[in-house]
Amino acid sequence: MRTVDAAGLAIGDEQPPRIMGVLNVSKESPYDPSVYDEPDEAAAYVDEELIGEGAHIVDVGLESANKRLDVLSAEQELDRLDTAIETLQSVGGDAVFSIETRYAEVAEAALDAGFDMVNDICGFADPEMPEVCREYDVAVGKMASPPDLERPGAVDDVDWATARSPDWVQQADYVDRVYEALKQHGMTDKTIVDPAFGGWSERKTLEDDRATFRRLREFRGFGQPILVSINRKNFLRSLADRSTEAALPVSLAATSMAIERGAHVVRTHDVAETLDAAKIGGAFAERGRTIEGDVTVSELDVRSAGDVARHLERIGASEGKGEPFVGRVFELSGLDPSGVDELVTAAADTGVVVRGGSDGALVGGSLAELSALAGALEGTSAGAALTRAIEG
Repeated sequence: MRTVDAAGLAIGDEQPPRIMGVLNVSKESPYDPSVYDEPDEAAAYVDEELIGEGAHIVDVGLESANKRLDVLSAEQELDRLDTAIETLQSVGGDAVFSIETRYAEVAEAALDAGFDMVNDICGFADPEMPEVCREYDVAVGKMASPPDLERPGAVDDVDWATARSPDWVQQADYVDRVYEALKQHGMTDKTIVDPAFGGWSERKTLEDDRATFRRLREFRGFGQPILVSINRKNFLRSLADRSTEAALPVSLAATSMAIERGAHVVRTHDVAETLDAAKIGGAFAERGRTIEGDVTVSELDVRSAGDVARHLERIGASEGKGEPFVGRVFELSGLDPSGVDELVTAAADTGVVVRGGSDGALVGGSLAELSALAGALEGTSAGAALTRAIEG
């Protein structure tokens, strides 16, 4: 996993989780507590409630990304950039300042004025964006998005036939489309990938976001740090039936889980609380690395064949299937002694290890071996349950 240097702030597996606080200088932005259009007031907010509460990065948005609002042109964003620059010049605290924009022209102007980083919500749809970021040698957040400057994050609405065969388009699920979107236009050495949580288009469902969250580890396959923006998002708060105002506990639970699943940066309006939750997740997300001479061995955080397949693709392996690499252990309870015996017999030729006890059995092996065992048990309750557990 690459460590990215964002103006001296290291972001990666061997670093603490990083918190990105949010400042909006656009009146139409939906979350009122973060919206300021007067530089002095904005700077006070940044010093007291973002940097003062532990934010490592301050992300400054020039316009709302609400899909129901008209998209600002680069010229209109540049008109608002003056407020962002005056705010930056008035801040007393120390943090990495990121400009949220979709336009390379705006990014360049912000970097010239002292910004340290870019947060591109259109995933390099502006083809000049990666070149600007390379030229200025800055970190850049790249959000999964179609190659369209007016439709950030609308991955579900895109016909990917230009990038993949029609057959692939037919079969691809939402998370596969997100992954494909992030691959478009390549990456810089200092790219941080963002899977685009939130309601970016009308067709996107809450379950799409939940599927992305469940499979967050797959995005480690890029070998780049991961940024998540999940603060008070509907796909989480709807599970607990909470309004945006009452959704902080929901966000904090998800923050800890996201860090444990591989996220490195969390974008939030609730800095102090999110920092605490991220520390808890980070304490249980240690990933081992061993160095011997010129050789480094790193333990990958993989839980499924899909996770492994992404890493195989990253290293250029010709065989992209991950099943042989994945070992999993399941407990089967509710079995009587004859059921345990049947399990042991069925596993004999599969390579699955079975250990039975008075209260059930443990089975362990690769995904392929466990699937073979489930097949050998076809027609039984144990076989059906094991099949469902393997598939997930």
